[in-house]
Amino acid sequence: MKLIVPVYDDNRIAEGFNRTPDVCIFDPMASGQEGVCTFVPWRTIIPPGSKITKKMKEMGIEAVLTSQIQLLALNLFVENGINVYKSSGDDLTYNLSLYIKQELMPYTAIEALENSSICSGSCDSCESDDKCEK
Repeated sequence: MKLIVPVYDDNRIAEGFNRTPDVCIFDPMASGQEGVCTFVPWRTIIPPGSKITKKMKEMGIEAVLTSQIQLLALNLFVENGINVYKSSGDDLTYNLSLYIKQELMPYTAIEALENSSICSGSCDSCESDDKCEK
C-alpha cells in the first residue's frame, strides 16, 4: 500500500499539504524491505480541481502521513477509504520505518480538531506566520 507524505528538503515531513509544494510517494513494496520514496510536486500528480481521493486511489495511494491535518481533510480521506497517520516528529526516514513496521498511530478527529486554528495561508491577511487575524 503506497503512502503519500507532504515533505520539504526531501527528508522532513511538512506541516500538511498546504505548507509545501512537494510530496513523497512511498512504496514499501519496491526495492526490497526499504521501499522507495519518489519526490514529486504535489500539483503535478493531483491538479487543482481534480478529485483528490479518486486520483490517489488510481495511483495506488491508500494512506497519508502528515504532522497536521484539518478535520474536513481527515474526514474526506477516511470516508473514501484512505488511512491517515500522524507523524512522530518530522524525520521522514524514521517515520517511513515506523510505517513499514506498522507502528504509526492513526490520526484521530480529536487531534484534527486541535488543528482547527491552523491557518491555511490562503487569505493573505496575516501579520505573521504564527497568528492569523481571521
